[in-house]
This record gives sequence, C-alpha cells and structure tokens, in this order.
Amino acid sequence: MKTTEQHSNVVIRYIFLTIGAISFALGTAGIVLPLLPTVPFYMLTLFCLARGSKRFHKMFLESSLYQKTVGAYERDKALTLRTKLSIFLSVSTIMAIGAYFSQDMPIALGVMAFVWLGHVIALVFIVKTKK
Repeated sequence: MKTTEQHSNVVIRYIFLTIGAISFALGTAGIVLPLLPTVPFYMLTLFCLARGSKRFHKMFLESSLYQKTVGAYERDKALTLRTKLSIFLSVSTIMAIGAYFSQDMPIALGVMAFVWLGHVIALVFIVKTKK
C-alpha cells in the first residue's frame, strides 16, 4: 500500500514540476513578448515549484529573472520610474512593430491596442512609483 502512495506522490511532484517548467518558459518569453504576462506565469511557477521541489523553488526565488520581475515589486509594492519607463518603451516598441506588420488585420490591431492601453493604465494608475 505504501509503495502505491509513494508512487502517486512522485507522479504528482513531476506534474507540478512539468507545469512549473512550462509556466517558467511562458513567463520568460513574456519578458520579450508583451502579449504574454510575465508575472502571472512566474507566480504559477512559484506555486508549482513549491509543491514539486524545494530545491527548484529556492533556486527560482534566488534567480535574477524572478528578482528583477516579481521580487522587486513584491518587496517594495512599487517600481522605480526608470523601470516603468523601460517597461513602457519595450511594450510600445514591440506593439508598434506588431502593428506595422498587422496593418491589414483590424482585430489584431484592436487586441494590441487593448493590451497596450492595459499596460499604460497599470503603469500610470495601479503600480506605485518608488522614489
């Protein structure tokens, strides 16, 4: 009986590790691609790694990717003006490139405009600026 229970625990751990790896990859891609949200995927990664492996969980918490994206905001509940401007400029640049190549697709342009506006609203009105 114990071996069956141990086997199912191992399977569940591997499922959490697999979901954590996928969400980490999507979150990391979201650093470059503004249509993918980085923070929610990194939070899912954190949740899954906490249940899948204490060692991977600790490594992720200490990683520079986590510290630069989620850790700084989580610690201070605010971003510096420089970080906000960097996010705004990268999102705007990528959206402009996407808009240029999507000129004949009004739905795609609408989605990009909606996502860009969401970033602007979040950066200006929701996320506090750290001094």
